[in-house]
Amino acid sequence: MSNNQGIVVVVTGAGSGIGKATVARLADDGAKVVAVDLTDRSLEWTDDLDAVISLAGDVTDPALNERMVSLAVDSFGRLDGAALNAGILVQGDITRGSMSDFDRVMDVNVRGVALGLKSTVEALAPAGGSIAITGSVSGLRGDSGLWAYNASKGAVVNLARAAALDLGHLNIRVNAVGPGSIDTDMMAVVYATPGAMTKVMSRNPLKRIGSQREIGDDAAFLASS
Repeated sequence: MSNNQGIVVVVTGAGSGIGKATVARLADDGAKVVAVDLTDRSLEWTDDLDAVISLAGDVTDPALNERMVSLAVDSFGRLDGAALNAGILVQGDITRGSMSDFDRVMDVNVRGVALGLKSTVEALAPAGGSIAITGSVSGLRGDSGLWAYNASKGAVVNLARAAALDLGHLNIRVNAVGPGSIDTDMMAVVYATPGAMTKVMSRNPLKRIGSQREIGDDAAFLASS
C-alpha cells in the first residue's frame, strides 16, 4: 500500500484510461490532485471527487503546463509529484503512415512529457518529489503498424532515464512505467484488428490483458515516499 495521504500530484491524460485510473487511485489514497486533459467534458467524471481540481488544455502548450503547476501550488500549497501520462496512438506502418501523424504523436507523447518535466521541477525542487512517466513496452521493442507510437515511447523511456540523472541531485525521482497490453479505449482500435487479441493473449503468461487500475496503482506507488 502506498502512503499518499495529503500529497499533491498533477496527472495529465486524466480523462480516460490509465490517467483516469491514476487519479481515482490517488483520490482513494487521500491525495490532492490536479487532473489535466484536453477537454472539460472528458474531465466531468472528476466533479464528484472533493480533492480533485480539473484543468482542460493541450499538453503540447507550454502555458498549459505552467498553469497546471500553478493551480496545484495555489490551490493546495505545494506540489509533491506528477504523473505525465497524456499520449496518443495512430496506426499505420512506415510506408503508409503520414509524417503529419508522426509529428502529432511525437508532439503529444514526447514534447508533452518534456514540457511537463520542465514545468514541474521548480515547484518540486524545495523538498523533492516524484515524476512518473507513462512509457510502454512498445518503447523497448518494435510493433508492426505502430512505428510512430514505438518511436515516441522509445524517446520517452530514454527521456526518463536522462531526466532522472539530471534531477536526482534535487531529490526528484523520475521513473517510467512500461505497460504492456492494457484494456484502454486508446488500445481498443489495435485490439479490434482481426487476430490481434488472440496474438496478444498468446504471448501474455496470464493469458489476459492488464487493467487500467493496475497501472494506476503503479503510478500511485511511485508517487509515494
